[in-house]
Amino acid sequence: MNPNDLDLRLLRSFLSVAQSGKISSAAKQLHLSQPAVTAHLRRLEEVIGRPLFSRSTRGVKLTSHGHTLRSLATDVQNTLARIETSFHQEQKLSGELRFGASLTISSHVIPLFIADFCRLYPDVGIELRVDNTAVVLEAVRESGYPFGLVEGSPRAAGLRLEKFVDDELVLVAGTNKSHPKYQRLAAAVATPQDLYRIPLIWREAGSGTRAVAETALRKAGIQLRRLTYQYVMADVQAIKTAIVHCLGFSFLSRWSVKNEVAAGQLRILQLPNLTVQRGFFWVLPSGALGDPSDSFVRFCQANRTQLTPAAGL
Repeated sequence: MNPNDLDLRLLRSFLSVAQSGKISSAAKQLHLSQPAVTAHLRRLEEVIGRPLFSRSTRGVKLTSHGHTLRSLATDVQNTLARIETSFHQEQKLSGELRFGASLTISSHVIPLFIADFCRLYPDVGIELRVDNTAVVLEAVRESGYPFGLVEGSPRAAGLRLEKFVDDELVLVAGTNKSHPKYQRLAAAVATPQDLYRIPLIWREAGSGTRAVAETALRKAGIQLRRLTYQYVMADVQAIKTAIVHCLGFSFLSRWSVKNEVAAGQLRILQLPNLTVQRGFFWVLPSGALGDPSDSFVRFCQANRTQLTPAAGL
């Protein structure tokens, strides 16, 4: 293999297909035709000398060589973004950074980036609005926010959705032993079908967390109408507090419960054959972003590898 043949355009197409799992989705995101993206993949496989994808009617999946290249190509992409960010830092940046973000992201992910960004650009003002996914999507579409951050697997006509980081929803239970009946229920949860027998606490309608959880449960053969919807709360902290007091159980982001799990207040219940994966996505307009929004998005993308969502919990 000649490293000089590794055109950055090929790697960009590869990463986009690896992220979306479909050539058509990658082509739309990259503003290229499907044949052009397909040609990029074929050329990259020729350069590497190994198959990178297995193809089916449902889309494409990475081979073992593809997973290796994805990790290395992501490092290259992040390095290039950091190079660009370093030159941006030489410029005087000011103005107001306004955007909306869904609850989990605004509480547990993006504040770290805001703090570091404001240290670099102290003249930039920040206004972060917290809403559920549906509200943020509509606000960006109607130009209420220049951009946004949402969770789940959103679809939004007229907007660009780009992956920020990965997330997983986990079933969470309280650990307070002064509620023995609750603890017996928790101990008996061993399969997805056991969800029918426990009180569940849900996010509100329009929440990305709720939509992703319900979709995953439906795919696992769970009949949603048979689940309990007695408790609905539009705030993650309220749900966590309710679980700590053993009111019920809930599907929450690993990001949002890592502190309580580490402190022993909450625990994660493992359900075989049920993994609820999702992503956090940038919601971007079809046109270009102006500063300071553009600089902030680039800064976050360049530094996202510093995030550690308590994978071992």
